[in-house]
Amino acid sequence: MAKRPTPKKRRAKRATRLQHSHFLSLEVVRLRGRQNSPYAQVAEPKNKGDKALKSITRIKA
Repeated sequence: MAKRPTPKKRRAKRATRLQHSHFLSLEVVRLRGRQNSPYAQVAEPKNKGDKALKSITRIKA
């Protein structure tokens, strides 16, 4: 007959909450850094007007 597996220790609910709150605090720091970065703004495409004209294929009267 096979041996029964040894029961594992249960992880406390508090430990999971602590880990999650720590993760969130690091995430906030990371996102703040990204927000303040000089490269954070989305660049506007240079040929925006040309592309708009190219996409017009038919003019309704």
